[in-house]
Amino acid sequence: MGVTAPRRGSGKSFVMGVTGSAAVVLLLACGGEARTPTPTPGPAARLGGTLDQAWTTAQGQVADVLLLTRVRLALLEHLGSDGLRVQVEAKGGVVELSGTVEKRSSEELAEKVAQSVSGVREVRNRVRLSPDAQGAEPPVARVVDKVEREVADAVLEGHVKTRLLEELGKVAFDIEVEATDGVVSLSGTVPDGAREKLAVKIAKGTPGVKELHDLLKVKQ
Repeated sequence: MGVTAPRRGSGKSFVMGVTGSAAVVLLLACGGEARTPTPTPGPAARLGGTLDQAWTTAQGQVADVLLLTRVRLALLEHLGSDGLRVQVEAKGGVVELSGTVEKRSSEELAEKVAQSVSGVREVRNRVRLSPDAQGAEPPVARVVDKVEREVADAVLEGHVKTRLLEELGKVAFDIEVEATDGVVSLSGTVPDGAREKLAVKIAKGTPGVKELHDLLKVKQ
């Protein structure tokens, strides 16, 4: 038996050889008329989708490891031995820092360093100063000393920012200055490499600055 021509006016065609109850089941399944079945993904298509998903996951994992490595390297470059004390986790551009450090400047600088790494969207800083590094000062003396140091830090930040504004004008608006015990970091963006170098030179030449960390980014 072959395939019959479509019946006039019906717009339908049937396969000969489907008879009896089988034909009724076929018609009922089709809602009484012939319909083109919705194609389902074959094994090859399903495999392709699975591979794409696996590749996306792998790419995400590689990106996370690369970002983690870059952050760890930056911490070592700027924090020295304290960089070894900081644990880093990275996922999807979110970086989490933890651990204890020996220098108060490292406790605050760690976050700035991580933020300066390309690809970092958010930093969760749980780095703390080691209890051993605080010494055995009485609580009241420790609080007074902390306040005095914070005031000194704010004064130094003000001196650096003032000099940057005097020399760079509006460019200095995009530069953030942070100081901790004479350790100063510059972060933010500058228009070009020349003004980045000038900003670093200005900050380094400010009285009271013992150490400078350049975390500036040049606009692309």
